[in-house]
Amino acid sequence: MAHDSHSLVRNGFQFLKRRSMKMKRYCVLAIAFFIGLFGAAQAELIIWVGENGANMVDSLGIATDQGFVDLLEGAGYTVQAEYSTMTGNPLTTEQFDILESGDLIIMSRTTSSGSYLDLAGWSSISKPIIVCNIYVARSNRWQWFNTEALINNGRSGAPALKPEIPDHPIFTGLTPDTDGLFYPLDPEIGCGNTSFPNWAEAGDDGVIIATSVTVDSMAAVEGAVAIVYWPMDAAFYPETTQFAGGPRLVFPCGTQEDAGICPKQGLYNLTPVGDQLFLNTVAWMLGKEVGVQDKPAGAPTDYKLAQNFPNPFNPSTRIEFTIPTNSQVKLGIYNMLGQQVALLTNQRYQAGTFSVSWDGLDESGQSVESGVYLYRLESDEVTLTKKMLMIK
Repeated sequence: MAHDSHSLVRNGFQFLKRRSMKMKRYCVLAIAFFIGLFGAAQAELIIWVGENGANMVDSLGIATDQGFVDLLEGAGYTVQAEYSTMTGNPLTTEQFDILESGDLIIMSRTTSSGSYLDLAGWSSISKPIIVCNIYVARSNRWQWFNTEALINNGRSGAPALKPEIPDHPIFTGLTPDTDGLFYPLDPEIGCGNTSFPNWAEAGDDGVIIATSVTVDSMAAVEGAVAIVYWPMDAAFYPETTQFAGGPRLVFPCGTQEDAGICPKQGLYNLTPVGDQLFLNTVAWMLGKEVGVQDKPAGAPTDYKLAQNFPNPFNPSTRIEFTIPTNSQVKLGIYNMLGQQVALLTNQRYQAGTFSVSWDGLDESGQSVESGVYLYRLESDEVTLTKKMLMIK
């Protein structure tokens, strides 16, 4: 009986909280309207919910999903990263206040679904939520899907996406291939695996925007969902006890982690198509006009390769480069015969200015001889080359 009373009290509290949140949202919308009339609006605030355990940071202590944060900030959004601070059951008043302070909440793939078990609490949040971690959306977690099954036990590869609503705003500016498919995920990042639900339904209220087309003959139900949206107050499926306190959407991305195979979980794994699709989805969930992004003040507008410093140098030097858009960047050192001596970086970068160092060692770890060397930046659009001088 005590347990039943506790449940009644908690359910009543959540009902009142949802009503309160709705009233709060109406007030916020009214305030935002007047701000739009009489003052410049600030950049939208995105609450990025992730985890920062040993398996979620690189050797420098940088979050493995930092690429997603960089992408959002490069598009002009303000991102507040909450690493391992939104766990627990039930959510505290302070946690609710932080989550409700944002304009959008994104649940990173780095999160462990077992740390977010306050179903009623998360359901009651009025702000839009995008979930990248499909584990948390299963029936034994947040009850967005009426299944616990994942394609190939979560190792879904990087499947193509088939748009079920081709003219949906999130596909603005994107052109599918000849089969009508999009490829938003990079199969070369990490283990190349991303978690997708092995499920083809989204309840009576859900809208299936895209389905997954599996690769490598992975067993999956026909029409397995990929991107799914539920409006506010929607029931996720008939048997669930959870209702959407605000707009909800799943967008599978970030690498799947298997301790015996993958070294990292949640790695940024979007292709250029994926970048645009992700940003379109974020803009749509915020109620913005999709495809129209405010470029942040001071954002780079051109590719630049700076002169290394110091130059001449011994034994090491730094090279700074700037790129104006998300791009694959290769930066290498070459001798005067055009032979590669060292490869400094070969990865995808967001728009911005970056620097790398060269310690004067070749690819075999041997110190190079004195002389003139070339350093060359190659991106999707340009190739830039400069000279440097090593003096011993």
